[in-house]
Amino acid sequence: MSQLNSEKIFALSINNYLNNNGANWKIIKSEFKFCYLDFLLINLNNLYAVYIEYKERNYALGYKSYDSYFISLRKFYAIKKNYKNTYIIFDFSLKTNNENDFFFIKYDEKAFSSFEKDFNKNRLLIPSNYCKTGFDNLMIELVDIIPNQNLI
Repeated sequence: MSQLNSEKIFALSINNYLNNNGANWKIIKSEFKFCYLDFLLINLNNLYAVYIEYKERNYALGYKSYDSYFISLRKFYAIKKNYKNTYIIFDFSLKTNNENDFFFIKYDEKAFSSFEKDFNKNRLLIPSNYCKTGFDNLMIELVDIIPNQNLI
């Protein structure tokens, strides 16, 4: 499955969740192929915005889990500088059909700054024990917890 197809499936899943739960959110896909992030979700009631970086992943032969996931250091520095309210998603579930193989983490400057940096491979290693699991849990955290009213 190509990255474009998996991103479309992911966006459709978000839209279905939003439509079925009466949430007043809009999802926008970045148009630039090399944009550091894939999606922007906007709460239309209060203009609260959340960025999403979506990574479809496959387990290597013989693996059913990993101790860490990674993003490029360039992506990490872009998030740190410009996109602080970002969720990073590592989705193995399209291949395994197991919701528990869908991992997400919200950017946290203190935590992310403490994660190991592999300068040889230009990667930030994100320990898997920092990640949460499940698409529904992501939607609850992203959409349901943010009220449809003023945030102050």
